[in-house]
Amino acid sequence: MRTDNRGNHIENAFSQLNCYMNRIHLPDSIYYLTTVVYGRLPIFTTASYVVSVIDSLNFYRYKKKYKILGYVVMPDHLHLLIWLHGNSTISEIMRDLKKYTAVRIIRQAEVESRHKWLAVFEQAGAMTRRSQNKVWQDGFWDKIIYSDKMLRQKLNYIHRNPVRAGLVETADAYPYSSFRSYIAGDDSLILIDKDWL
Repeated sequence: MRTDNRGNHIENAFSQLNCYMNRIHLPDSIYYLTTVVYGRLPIFTTASYVVSVIDSLNFYRYKKKYKILGYVVMPDHLHLLIWLHGNSTISEIMRDLKKYTAVRIIRQAEVESRHKWLAVFEQAGAMTRRSQNKVWQDGFWDKIIYSDKMLRQKLNYIHRNPVRAGLVETADAYPYSSFRSYIAGDDSLILIDKDWL
């Protein structure tokens, strides 16, 4: 991670904004992100649904030019650490990631006859009147990472999330996380960029 005065730059930017304004876009910044499935449906409990997220992250990392420093796909939400390197904003990245995964998830739910999920997605789409189906909650949560300490804290949070949720006893037992990349170099699902270390 760079050792410049980004923290001061970010604090100054935040002091000029209130929580109702557009997101701050700082090129070459690291973002901690969270996005949640509509209705908190636990759709990412089987690999057939997780694959859409993995594929999307692998595709858009090159198209949108960002690095993935960490991730975890939980049953009903997703945490990411993304380092921007191109011209895309974090909003554009998340918009495309959610749009692509939503199409794939709906298609998979149709094939698997997940009628209850499809009904929830259709109802959510009708409520928002923006699309026929809606898989993800509106928006996402983001924090700009301004120090190595904060980056390590968020990465530890991501990796411990499955343990805290009671899904596994140890972080290395959870398959949909960057933890095994850091401890064993296992990048079989997603190549994790560790050049910040």
